[in-house]
Amino acid sequence: MIKKVTIKLGGTKQAKRQYESIRADIETTFTIPHDTALDLEKAMEAYKYELRRAKIMFQQAMTAATHQIDGKPPAPKIEEKKEEEEVSFRKKKEDIDEDKLFELLKDQVRQDYLNKQESD
Repeated sequence: MIKKVTIKLGGTKQAKRQYESIRADIETTFTIPHDTALDLEKAMEAYKYELRRAKIMFQQAMTAATHQIDGKPPAPKIEEKKEEEEVSFRKKKEDIDEDKLFELLKDQVRQDYLNKQESD
């Protein structure tokens, strides 16, 4: 039974200037809950979800490295929320049941997996 998984991604691409390249590496570790780890299918779904997250983090790291090498400023950051919006967000967050949210995410990941299987 696998409980702790580490995903390492890295890549290099050619920079705009000659003889320069851009390198980005990420490493992420996640722990699978015990009840999920007992079922191989659920564990694989959790792994695929985390792998997608790692790929997104890798793309962001590569973009940041590209901006740094090219001398461009990083992408604009999201403006800070107003205090009223933060209070309403906290109220919404308190209303969310984490078990239901996990089940919805699990169903969504399963559906994404089935859709990918059908398209292949």
